[in-house]
Amino acid sequence: MSSVTAREFAPAPSMSEYIQGLLEETPEVRDSERQRLLTDRLLTPVLPSLEALFRELRAAADARLRPLHPAPGAKPWPIGECLQISETVRRRLDGPEPAALSPAAAEGWAAVRAFRAAGGTVRRAWGDLRGRYFQNALIVGALYVDVSNDTVDPAKPPVEILPFDAAGFRPIAGFGHYARIAASYWGQRVLPNHILPDLAPYLPLIHISPAGRLSLGPLTRYMLGLTLSQGFGPSERALASPALSATTFASFAPLLPGAAASAEAGRADALARCRTYRAEGRSLCAESYNRALAAGREANRRLERVLALPQAS
Repeated sequence: MSSVTAREFAPAPSMSEYIQGLLEETPEVRDSERQRLLTDRLLTPVLPSLEALFRELRAAADARLRPLHPAPGAKPWPIGECLQISETVRRRLDGPEPAALSPAAAEGWAAVRAFRAAGGTVRRAWGDLRGRYFQNALIVGALYVDVSNDTVDPAKPPVEILPFDAAGFRPIAGFGHYARIAASYWGQRVLPNHILPDLAPYLPLIHISPAGRLSLGPLTRYMLGLTLSQGFGPSERALASPALSATTFASFAPLLPGAAASAEAGRADALARCRTYRAEGRSLCAESYNRALAAGREANRRLERVLALPQAS
């Protein structure tokens, strides 16, 4: 899953272009007629060679990334590493031909080069895979190419190639959709952000991990782009959920400076902020966006410190 990094800021003169960049990961075939024609002509006839190529690129990615994997006690490789693996393979496709490819993989490499030279596209996307997972995968023309197919279940083959239309890979439609998969896939409890109304249009959810850690979010490129591109409408719909219970609000609010006076007040204020920010055009204001993300990261750092204290004592 791709997050906006702590060093990334939106450029003030071109917020619209920045938002389009956030949505670059949308799982869809763009320029579909042309991409399907190129795929049928240049890629489909050599699918076995493509599979050989991506298997060998994946093996090379493993060799590079596995030594950087967290220490023992973390999830075993490659669980949860779909972003790093997919992006490593995508970047490798932009470089020179690897020296040690097998003949079949070399044929696949030549096919991809010819495909791209003719106008074929290769990009990484993130979204809902078959209603069960968040997944990063490559879209190569009209093909779904998952080079991290074993990052949920290591017993699966590492590479899966399917026609995009048969893959079950689709965009996250909104924060409710996001919350359902976060609950089933990560075991998270996801609640509306009725605690910090000023940030809620940008970060409308509270995540509670299975270990009980809290964070505001989602701080992911696609979800931020989704709500900005629709004038905070997706956030407003998420925040229209029933108010947090008094017990939940009382547990969380003291941890965050600037919290609302009550869950009901926080809900009303969060919804009002969405409407006001939309009227003010803040979805296209880089200064407001950058300030909100900086405040959200600081709130998450505070939550992490507070919740870690009992374990550290």
